[in-house]
Amino acid sequence: MKDKKEKKEKTKFNLAFDNLAIPEVHIGGNAHGQGNVEHKHPDADGEMEEEVVTFADVAIPEIHITRYKELSDMIHSLRKKLHENPEPSMQEEKTRHILQEFIKRHTTFEVVDKGVWFYAVKKAEKESGKAPIAFRADMDAVCGKDGKPGHYCGHDGHSSILCGAAAWLSRAMEKCGNTHRDVYFIFQPGEEIGAGARLCRDLIIEKNIGEIYGLHNIPGYPRNHVLTIDGTFACASTGLEIHMIGTASHAAYPEAGKNPGPALARLLLEIEKLTEEYNLSRGFVRMTLIGMDIGSANYGVAASEGTLRMTVRAEREKVFAGYVDEIKQIAQNTADDGGFTIDIQEIERFPATENHAVNVDKLRKCAADQNIVATELAEPMRWSEDFGYYLQETKGAFFGVGDGEDHAQLHTAGFEFPDEIIETAVKMFVGLALM
Repeated sequence: MKDKKEKKEKTKFNLAFDNLAIPEVHIGGNAHGQGNVEHKHPDADGEMEEEVVTFADVAIPEIHITRYKELSDMIHSLRKKLHENPEPSMQEEKTRHILQEFIKRHTTFEVVDKGVWFYAVKKAEKESGKAPIAFRADMDAVCGKDGKPGHYCGHDGHSSILCGAAAWLSRAMEKCGNTHRDVYFIFQPGEEIGAGARLCRDLIIEKNIGEIYGLHNIPGYPRNHVLTIDGTFACASTGLEIHMIGTASHAAYPEAGKNPGPALARLLLEIEKLTEEYNLSRGFVRMTLIGMDIGSANYGVAASEGTLRMTVRAEREKVFAGYVDEIKQIAQNTADDGGFTIDIQEIERFPATENHAVNVDKLRKCAADQNIVATELAEPMRWSEDFGYYLQETKGAFFGVGDGEDHAQLHTAGFEFPDEIIETAVKMFVGLALM
């Protein structure tokens, strides 16, 4: 008979939902069947012996769930409940309550309420020297032209994925023991307006979090492909509102007043020229005209004030900062030359989401370990994500999960989060947490 203390070869595992074997999950109320599932195998003499599996025993611990369908149904039901209760940025009160109740009822994570946001944490039982790891999901909905919120961006799916990962990790810990480091799950408000991450990022410093990950569902790419890229994943952006004030005059005597219309038109052309120069010498930048308001419908009065609205974006944060500053300076010079009063407002500023190379490599490895197809993006996404604020404080990476090539685009009325990608996303979060 072989020595049972002989060191076993380390093995990897498959996180497939249908291979999971955890204690039974009860959807409606208290969990039942809470005891550890026996994991037995024959020894050299043909007798059955129990194997104690811990996180230290294997490269990534084997997790089996015999009744994943109940857990899967629970996560999908959560997503649909969130979908039915969309709330605008920084007003996610009911959403926050639903998510907190799920974490409290179905996981072993501690919930820490911070008012308009919260986080869930599982502390390591033993000191390992490894810095804490964090994962983030956004909770808010998109507001349409009518001002009503709707989950047309998939944040209901993102929050459900984070809850699913917490439930999965909790059940893995029941069998394998605690993780080797603290794990934080951040449920963030206000992503759509770029306010939430600025509020939550202090947690990174406070808890000395060493790495953080986030994701977004992305239409137009093969379903369940993990989308990665070195460097910038999503561009920096901000809205600019440039308001010029002159003096009114009779329409027959425009020379008697100061009409900002021609000055704003010249300013727009100057910004377009600046944009071309930046693209040639400093990398991708883009200015998009949103609107221009000049004067009123009174045809006897020359315009005395006007507003130019635009969004500007750039691939790299340092380039973006310089680009915005130069636009502001050109606007100020234009106003000064014409004798106008000027007011410039930034609306919803987002930093570039700039991935750290070491963490992108971890994404690729995690996907490979779970037999998930990883697709490299040819260029950054032009849209923006406030996840970049976290990456200014610690290392980490943001990735996408494909919704399908023909899936409805984000921020459109036809969009709804595809539940079919939840498993892939949860596997990525769980795999990263256990690396």
